[in-house]
Amino acid sequence: MKKLIPTGVLILGLIIVGLGLIRKDDAQATIDLGKTEIDIGKKDSAFNGYFIIGGLVAVAGLVLLVRGGKA
Repeated sequence: MKKLIPTGVLILGLIIVGLGLIRKDDAQATIDLGKTEIDIGKKDSAFNGYFIIGGLVAVAGLVLLVRGGKA
């Protein structure tokens, strides 16, 4: 029970990062013109909100696990 909350926080952070990986190409389109391929849309960034928030939550969960759940 002592490690339930830190583990949950870690898993939640990893889920948020995974959601960011799934959605990173949503705003892009590719046009194939034979030998030429054109990418249109926003460029994906490793610093979008999903990666920042998910990474911080995952790190917080990991720190809580390492410290033994002591706040």
